[in-house]
Amino acid sequence: MTLDLNRMTIIGRCASDLEVKKIETTGTSVVNFTVATNRKYKNKDGNLLEEAEYHRCVAYGNSADVLGKYLVKGKKVYVEGRLKTRKWQDSNGTDRYSTEIIVENFIFLDSKGPQDDNDNDSGSSHDDHDSAGDDLPF
Repeated sequence: MTLDLNRMTIIGRCASDLEVKKIETTGTSVVNFTVATNRKYKNKDGNLLEEAEYHRCVAYGNSADVLGKYLVKGKKVYVEGRLKTRKWQDSNGTDRYSTEIIVENFIFLDSKGPQDDNDNDSGSSHDDHDSAGDDLPF
């Protein structure tokens, strides 16, 4: 039997503002956000260059609520999850695709500042939206 693996792990900075929404049919929270990762390298002339990669991320349930409350643009975050590609048709009937990281675990990496909330919800979380309503404490 062959083992398949679909696992993404990134550390970067939140590159977008977060807005938690509710899935109308289920009432489940969902949040979409982007994490930027940077890579430094030397080109053929020996010049040091830097490039950014932007990763679309989606979290559901308790994870969406906590991320929506505490993660803000510019803050460093560890994200772990699986890749999922969605397909849809635009208004012209053209197939469009979006590959996203479905967030299963995360850790806030920036230390709290004086204006941050002292709530204990910051830290790490696990919430696999495919499971049947497992609410894990934070």
